[in-house]
Parts: sequence; C-alpha cells; structure tokens
Amino acid sequence: MAQQPGDTLVLFLILGAILYLIATQFIPRIRSNPPSEPKEEFRGEVPDLLRENGYEVIGGKERIPLSIEMDDKEYESRLYIDYIARQDEECYIVIVARERKPLRLSGAGLRDFFLAYYLLCQPDGLLYVDREKRTVKRIFFDVPELSFHAKRSRAGLAVYGGLGLGALLLWLILF
Repeated sequence: MAQQPGDTLVLFLILGAILYLIATQFIPRIRSNPPSEPKEEFRGEVPDLLRENGYEVIGGKERIPLSIEMDDKEYESRLYIDYIARQDEECYIVIVARERKPLRLSGAGLRDFFLAYYLLCQPDGLLYVDREKRTVKRIFFDVPELSFHAKRSRAGLAVYGGLGLGALLLWLILF
C-alpha cells in the first residue's frame, strides 16, 4: 500500500492523542503513589504503635504547602501529614491526635478534619493515632464520582476536535 501525503500527519495526531490520554490518566496516579520501600527506620511511640497494629511505616512527616486565591488575593497555608503507613498493599495517611485540636465524633466533624487529606492524597484510608489511649482508628471515605469535570472534558473535546479538523484538512488536500 502506498503512503499518502497526509499519512504522517494523521499518525502524529493519533500518537499525540494517545500520549495526551496517558499523561492525563496515568501519570498523576503514578506520582501520588508513595515509595514502595521505606528509606529509613522510623522510631518512636507512634511508629511502634502502628507496627503493633500491623502497619509498616513507609514515610515520615510531610509538610504540604497550599496556595489559595480568592478575589485576586493569594493566601498561603499548609497541610501536615505525620506519617505514611502501609498494611498489605493498602496505603494510609497517618494523623496523630493533638490536645489543641480535638476530634469531634460526628459526620461533619470527621469530614472537616479528614476530608482535605483524603482528597489531596487519595489514600486507601486514613489512620488517626491517639498516643494517650494507644488507639489506631481507621477512617474511610466513600465519595461518589462527580460528573462536572469541565476541564477534562473540554481538553478531550479539543483533542477530538483537532483530530477531526486534521482529518477534514487531509481530506480537502487529497481530494
């Protein structure tokens, strides 16, 4: 079969669309996964308590800087993660109880305290460690899939529109 003048263009457009889909679907998941092997041995009361409960500590304290913009004014904040732990193949964010920030045991209280961690890191679950009571509580969120991903759908529409426009131009050039 002979190669037509626009075959290379169509090939690059298809390749670009495939690379775009791979980049938007898989790379964020790969980057958010914690390291598979712990780099250091974590010592202390909390790591020992986690090990007693069957968890392996794979990450230490993390400070996540946040930049928030409201009405053209920028605010700085941060989110602190005490540890990252693993049990079997599930990954957990560990938050240690603090006296100055008590946990309210209600739906709204748990949401306000833990949801930011869950949405930012998307772990399999969260662990709330109380050193005084020597307890490890597991927290899971069941968040429904939302359908208003306008940025993602517009970008997909742009890719498909570009492919369609490229095919139309190719057809006009060839015929």
